[in-house]
Amino acid sequence: MILIIRALKRLFLPSLFAVLCLLFSCIKGESPLNPYTGQTGSIRGIVTTTSDNPLGGITVSVGSLTTYTDSKGRFFLQNIPAGERVLVNFSDDNYASTQKVTEVLPNRTSEIDASMLLTGTKQNLSTAGGSISFNGAIVNFPANPFVDSKGNAFNGTAQVKATFFDPSNNAFFGCFPGEFKGVRTDNSETQIESFGFINVEILNGAEKLNLASGKTATITFPISAQLLAKAPSTIPLWYYDESQGKWFEQGTATRVGNNYVGTVNHFSSWNCDQPTQTSFIHGRALDQNGNPVSMAKAHSEGIDYTGASQISTDDNGYFTLAVKSNSNAKVWASYHIFSSVSQNISTPATGDTTEVGNFVIPIDTANLCMITGRLIDNGNFPVQGINLHQYSSNLNLIDYLYSNKDGKFLFFGELDTKYIIEINYFTSDSSGDTLIVLTTPSSATTVDLGDIKLNIGGATVLGRVVDSLLSPLENIYVYSAEGGSNQGREYRTDSTGVFSLWVRPDKSFKIYLMGKNQKSKTINASSGALGSTTNMGDIIFP
Repeated sequence: MILIIRALKRLFLPSLFAVLCLLFSCIKGESPLNPYTGQTGSIRGIVTTTSDNPLGGITVSVGSLTTYTDSKGRFFLQNIPAGERVLVNFSDDNYASTQKVTEVLPNRTSEIDASMLLTGTKQNLSTAGGSISFNGAIVNFPANPFVDSKGNAFNGTAQVKATFFDPSNNAFFGCFPGEFKGVRTDNSETQIESFGFINVEILNGAEKLNLASGKTATITFPISAQLLAKAPSTIPLWYYDESQGKWFEQGTATRVGNNYVGTVNHFSSWNCDQPTQTSFIHGRALDQNGNPVSMAKAHSEGIDYTGASQISTDDNGYFTLAVKSNSNAKVWASYHIFSSVSQNISTPATGDTTEVGNFVIPIDTANLCMITGRLIDNGNFPVQGINLHQYSSNLNLIDYLYSNKDGKFLFFGELDTKYIIEINYFTSDSSGDTLIVLTTPSSATTVDLGDIKLNIGGATVLGRVVDSLLSPLENIYVYSAEGGSNQGREYRTDSTGVFSLWVRPDKSFKIYLMGKNQKSKTINASSGALGSTTNMGDIIFP
């Protein structure tokens, strides 16, 4: 049964809170050039062991927001401040901690998975110092080595948790903190190829300790048998900064037999990495019916190198992945729990891009239902950018997203289960929600809600953002304040530089554009009549 309720009063506080945050930032005079101000998204994913078994009870956190994985290793974190680089932490007493970096878009759900390796050793260490051995790696500590979190000398017995990560292990990529790129000593960024890393945590109960000023420790990494033939005589050392989610070059390790040996003056994760040259792979994610899959994940893993990359597809399913040049990589695309067949790709020369075509993600609903529909306005035209929430019957938020350029949306649901779909819209002349209560069938079929008419009108403004050479610019943020109507929506240009704004009809307003490094531009625009489309042509940025 499907029940549609139209309510002038918001029945779900999380949705109202998100809208009020956005409006309050405008009232305070905050610049609309920051498309993330006052906006939040969510993250879901799965945590597994290195044997690909689900891990329950793992602590997953973003800042002060914390949740735990369920018995199937699944987690869901909501109300996360949106951003291009959100740091997601995974920790447990019995496993080596890790951190992943993902993009969180306003009112969208990002997916990030992680693998965790059992801690290699837990050993007590007194002020006399000593040696800790684990998984073939060794750390030698001096006498009186530690200070507490306030920088005071620590005189007790510390617990050292230490783990070595072998890049020849198939689960290495899932355990690897951050991304396979690092910051060099000259502050330039580079792709990196790992020859192994260690994670060392020094604890006094829950308090983290570190090496005292002037103290150093010697670390020894075993070189995997698969990498011995190409292991250089010296290799840069890199440490992982959890506050920034980046690897930073610091020092050098020297090959001694089948090991790398180096000296460090503080502890986090340490990595033996070779800088690499970068090229690119361009492709597209489609479902089995040939439709583009927005916000899917495109993945690459090195076949003859230990590096990986990941990026989200745009609204048309396109992606561009950074890979090691003149090498071989495995590439695939995934969405929710579904994945395409992988391709083994020969990567191009440095700086070049190879077109690899389509990756078909079979969205198999054998044990799931797809809940679809299309949002239209009073002129029967599709409405892009409307916020939709999916709730369980007990009002737990499961997922939320924006309607696409065709007004369409897609949620997944379990069989024979009650859900509530909330459609939020807020304008200067209307503040209403549409609530759809439904129970999915007991067989795997698509529940098509058809056209859902909202009590709003609209028009479309198109444009293409280009640089001074008229080359299209991708991922430029575009925001319209719609002439003070208090309704603004933010979009990004696609791979061809094109944006499409759904705006109020017959309005004069400003369009704000913002790129990386805070470059920005403001232009004047006008919308046409209800249901019309206005094409502004090429807009040179900045």
